Amino acid sequence: MEQSNIDIKDIIERLRELFGLVSPKIIGVDIGQSSVKISEIEHKNGTFKLLKFTKAKLPEASIIEDEIQKPDEIKLIVKEAIKKGKFSTGQICIGLYGPNTVSRKLQLAGGTEEELEDQVFWEAEQYLPFPLEDSNLDHFLVGDNIGGGVDVIVAAVKKEIMQRFRSLAEGDGSVVKIADLSSLAVSNLLINHLENTEEEDDNRSRMFIDFGAQKTIFIMIKNRMPVFVKEVMMGGTVVTEEIQRQLGVNFSEAEDLKVTTDGQGNLPEEIVSIIKSINETIIAEIRKAYDIYINATSDDDLANCYVTGGSIQLPNFLDSLSKNLNVDITVYNPFESIEYSSAFSEEDLAEIAHVGAVSLGLAMRSVEV
Repeated sequence: MEQSNIDIKDIIERLRELFGLVSPKIIGVDIGQSSVKISEIEHKNGTFKLLKFTKAKLPEASIIEDEIQKPDEIKLIVKEAIKKGKFSTGQICIGLYGPNTVSRKLQLAGGTEEELEDQVFWEAEQYLPFPLEDSNLDHFLVGDNIGGGVDVIVAAVKKEIMQRFRSLAEGDGSVVKIADLSSLAVSNLLINHLENTEEEDDNRSRMFIDFGAQKTIFIMIKNRMPVFVKEVMMGGTVVTEEIQRQLGVNFSEAEDLKVTTDGQGNLPEEIVSIIKSINETIIAEIRKAYDIYINATSDDDLANCYVTGGSIQLPNFLDSLSKNLNVDITVYNPFESIEYSSAFSEEDLAEIAHVGAVSLGLAMRSVEV
């Protein structure tokens, strides 16, 4: 989804593009609700290689859903993270998420590009939860469908949300060139993985879940395309908040209680009970999203489920998810299909695999020159 708001910075950038002064390189910046993750990926001969990655923690409650509560603090943290990362470019692909973003697959009649755009705009007016004139809208042509028309993926975001997140990332030479939905960025990552690890698509659907701190991204992949996406605004932080509420401790103490075990690796009984309850609630939301997909498509042929995100490490979450969905669970490892610099240790790669999916997917994009 390309930026469309015009200001003096845009004019300068477009002049640079006109004179061939723009590189296709880009960094993926994921400003999440608990931390900022930034990746730089090299594109070469159809392959991807992670060159650099950095992560910085955000203050508690900096962003709630997509409402930015502490813009000055976040902007400073992003600026310092970009400086620390020593990236080769200041061109940014930023991830957007929350209730003011939408992605959806549409079946359209097809036609010329102009006719297709008219159809996209007309259809978008019917389902967008915000006025079309207040949004940035983009679409991607998937291909012909069995009904004789075409399938397209449509993405939209409220302009004010785009501008707010853009303002957090720009400054000191950093410029947002592309905005993408976090859910679609994650989809790109898994699709690349499927293309590189499976000889051919067996036509069964794949589920991909990014279980983060304050949101869970649920994606269904069919024929190596995202066909259903839903964001659930719940994540591992809900456990922390419930520990705070029930035990009367502060946020930091609750975070420690969530992971501190006895000598045998066991958590206190009251903590286990809280985690079990939250696990059940989040898995019920995932199940609900999957049932919506099945009811809409009659596609219940699920091959497997890939999971990522820091919160998948909650005790018993994966076992409970597997039993509920009756499907094998695979902890997604991006480095089975993405190369990486020798500068990264095994510990670095393990952390990036858990928390870096969105920023990696964003960094797989490139600026058209």
